[in-house]
Amino acid sequence: MDALSIFIIVVSVVLAIAFKWFLFSRIQQWMDQDLIRGLSEGNPVKHEYLQQHYSQLRSRKVKRRQLAQILTDLAAEFEQKQ
Repeated sequence: MDALSIFIIVVSVVLAIAFKWFLFSRIQQWMDQDLIRGLSEGNPVKHEYLQQHYSQLRSRKVKRRQLAQILTDLAAEFEQKQ
């Protein structure tokens, strides 16, 4: 194999890994947004409340396993306040 072939293979593999990472992170964001929409039940105030907390949780780097449970608890807490 010559240098050009190796270069093409390396670039292709790096781009494939980068695309997979990008696609995986976008799907996770879509799932989180879908969870927030489902928990808000069409209430725009509740949606904004959950969205703000979601942003805070992401900035604190809360693990995804805990994220859904925390958002569900926050939605229940919001309903009790109302």
